[in-house]
Amino acid sequence: MKSLSIKLFVTIVIAAAILYQTVAFYSFYHKSKDGIATLLQENLQSQIINLKHLLENDVRLNNINYIVSNLDNFIASNDMLSDLHVLNGRKQLLYSTDRDTLALHENVRCIKTSELLEHNVFQEECYYFLIKFYDNLTPHYYYAYIYTNSKYVNSLLKEQVMTYAILFGFFTIIFLALLWFNLKKFITIPLKELKYYAYYSENSPAQFFIQELESIRYSLKMTFHRMKQEQEKLYNLSTKDPLSGLYNRLSLIEKINWLISQEKRSKQGFTLIFLDLDDFKNINDSYGHEFGDMVLKEIAAVIKNSLRTNDIISRFGGDEFVIILPSITDITQIVEVLTKLQKNLFKPITHEEFTYKTTSSMGIVIYPKDGENANTLLKNADIAMYKSKELGKNNFHFFTNELNEELKEKLHIKAMIESALKNDHFKLFYQPQIDIKSGKIIGCEALIRIIDPVEGIISPYKFIPIAEQNNLIVPMGRWILQEAVSQLKKWENTPLSDLKISINVSALELNNKDFIKFFEKQLLNIDRKKLCVELTESVLMNNFEDNLIKIHKLKSLGISLALDDFGTGYSSLSYLKNIPFDFLKIDKSFIDDILEDPKDQLFIQVIIDIAQTMHLTVVAEGVEHKGQLSMLADLNCNIYQGYFCSKPVKAEDFEQLFNSNGCYN
Repeated sequence: MKSLSIKLFVTIVIAAAILYQTVAFYSFYHKSKDGIATLLQENLQSQIINLKHLLENDVRLNNINYIVSNLDNFIASNDMLSDLHVLNGRKQLLYSTDRDTLALHENVRCIKTSELLEHNVFQEECYYFLIKFYDNLTPHYYYAYIYTNSKYVNSLLKEQVMTYAILFGFFTIIFLALLWFNLKKFITIPLKELKYYAYYSENSPAQFFIQELESIRYSLKMTFHRMKQEQEKLYNLSTKDPLSGLYNRLSLIEKINWLISQEKRSKQGFTLIFLDLDDFKNINDSYGHEFGDMVLKEIAAVIKNSLRTNDIISRFGGDEFVIILPSITDITQIVEVLTKLQKNLFKPITHEEFTYKTTSSMGIVIYPKDGENANTLLKNADIAMYKSKELGKNNFHFFTNELNEELKEKLHIKAMIESALKNDHFKLFYQPQIDIKSGKIIGCEALIRIIDPVEGIISPYKFIPIAEQNNLIVPMGRWILQEAVSQLKKWENTPLSDLKISINVSALELNNKDFIKFFEKQLLNIDRKKLCVELTESVLMNNFEDNLIKIHKLKSLGISLALDDFGTGYSSLSYLKNIPFDFLKIDKSFIDDILEDPKDQLFIQVIIDIAQTMHLTVVAEGVEHKGQLSMLADLNCNIYQGYFCSKPVKAEDFEQLFNSNGCYN
């Protein structure tokens, strides 16, 4: 049996419904026509009887003028009649409603009124009857011909037909619309969803209203669920390592090739880590392969728990594992992952009475710099891994010397920062801030340095970024605050007692949950107005709403606030509007070219005008010679700092500089 599409089946159903409606309407039309014809015939018969009665009672021989008005009124009052002719026995026309022509209607068939009910009223236009009267006992005969108004008769049928046609059409449309809506909602759409579900076997449709369709949906859902379980079993057997549950070597190669194809479009790159357990052979030799297998399972679990869910982990063979970090190529991020892996892998593993600590050697390559295909990447990572073993195991090594040197330098500086925190190798240097009008030192900015026993003074530009990357900026910032407060305390009751010290606060410090509490604790024994906190625009950009609350709390402690490096970031005036700053510091980059570049002059003038309008004190950074200072004075700048007065110096040297009026103009 040939099958039909849903659309064709629905079309046939609708066509059948339309045909049925048409037949029903046709039948109704004929019944209505017959009913109207009967009514018209009865009405016409009644009118003829009345007319006959009128003529028989009042007609005279060859003279009917005295009843003309009655006849005219009779015809005029009856919409169904159009004309009346009265003829004598010799067929002479005695009366006609249409007096303009006074002629008989030609080519019109007339029937006897006695046969009226036997003919179709819609097809006949003329009826006649005989009038008999006596004149001196002599019988005479007249003929009356009645002509019907065919337009009026047909209009009655047409009006009735149109009324019922509109009703039938309206209800037919409603019926078809409801039929189509229900067929579509409960049959067509569910069948399409079932077709899609059967083809793609995903996104099971919601429960159907039609019981039979719901039964099919549920059966498909159960079938696909069982199929998926079987597919997962087969997939795991072919792609996973049976011992660890991680990807096997074949799957790893496929994953690398897939990542390479993806990264060629995204240009993000990825990192591959080749990890080899140190001296794992001793475990098998000393404790047996069962313990060795248990250790490998534990190692696999530790690696998996140490990484992101989208990172790829493979047991490459034996005690070798390969880790892929998609979209990570930054050295700092890679080192964080490596450090975390080393720390977690070094934790002791206990099985029954045996306890063992594992270490690993890792080689790292970055795509595409260290290889453009899977084999090259794995080979170079293996080389780097063996290099880390040569360096003493429990280590990691990057494939390129350049990256390795960069990493070593960062790790060296990080160790230097940690050592400085531990052994008090930090030192605050103070750069004077001078009132431009009076030439007097009115404050200073505290700048941190590392005094390394071997390398000497280390600039903050070298270690601050690394401190922020490794979250060492928080303890460093606390040390700076404590040291600055201590210095303010030392300057009390000295000529420097009125000086204000400014310190810088980073975003990481501000975001620390204990920042405000710790800060307030340090201010207990000093004049808080002498401490100023400098915030850069970059600090304000992130988590602005949360930071704004903290900044207002900070301001409520009684300290001063300065917006540092204004003009180098987004320079949003909303910062000045929403944050109660006391000082606005113009970045050195604008001061450098103030004499040569009129745009810088104009920009600084605008900043000064805005600041003064908002009652802020303007501080110019990086003033290095007399011309710059003179220009700033002309622009009504308030304070300057820079090498024109002095570079940052130790506290004792700053005291000498202040006492000797070394910065006076």
